[in-house]
Amino acid sequence: MNPEFIEFLVKENALRFGDFTLKSGRKSPYFVNTGVICTGSGLHKLAEFFSEKILETGTAPIIYGPAYKGIPLAVAASISLSEAHSFPNSWLFNRKETKTHGDAGAFVGKLPKEGEEVILVDDVFTTGGTKYESVKLLEGLGAKVKSLVIGVNREEKGEEKNAVEEFVEKTGIPVHSIAKISDCFEYLKGKEIDGKVYVTDELYSAFQKYRDDYGS
Repeated sequence: MNPEFIEFLVKENALRFGDFTLKSGRKSPYFVNTGVICTGSGLHKLAEFFSEKILETGTAPIIYGPAYKGIPLAVAASISLSEAHSFPNSWLFNRKETKTHGDAGAFVGKLPKEGEEVILVDDVFTTGGTKYESVKLLEGLGAKVKSLVIGVNREEKGEEKNAVEEFVEKTGIPVHSIAKISDCFEYLKGKEIDGKVYVTDELYSAFQKYRDDYGS
């Protein structure tokens, strides 16, 4: 558990509670979105959490973030690794649509050499759809995806079992999360932060119901 990261997400409104419809169509009582962290100080702190996890689990020469929310994560984590931890690296992200003029192509940043290691970063793992797409894109460039580093693991079902476990089995790529959603709820349940209780008994019950339906 990483209490500092959990409180950071809540204070930045990157972990929100309510009624949300996910890309998968599932109705969720919470939502994770680091894209709302758009201040210099907030992104700097978020990058520190990611760079620390990358250093802990193994570095690589290139940090890749999928469009769109992965883009600032990759760039900021690359800066943090270089400046705060003196690890030389580059960043890379994809375009949603291939550019056909000027610097034409589907990517922006440092393209990997054949067999060069890349770390994929993203804010959350639900069913893994965009992560499979990213792995396919990177392997198409000849890169070796060393690991996937995510902010929050939603701990949800995939096709048959835990979505992260399925991803690891299918791709052979390890997944490292800064926090698990179960830890977030356990830590925040009834806890007052800056005068506010984010996870009430009612919300915790809704989370447990969601876990019964979609958790693993």
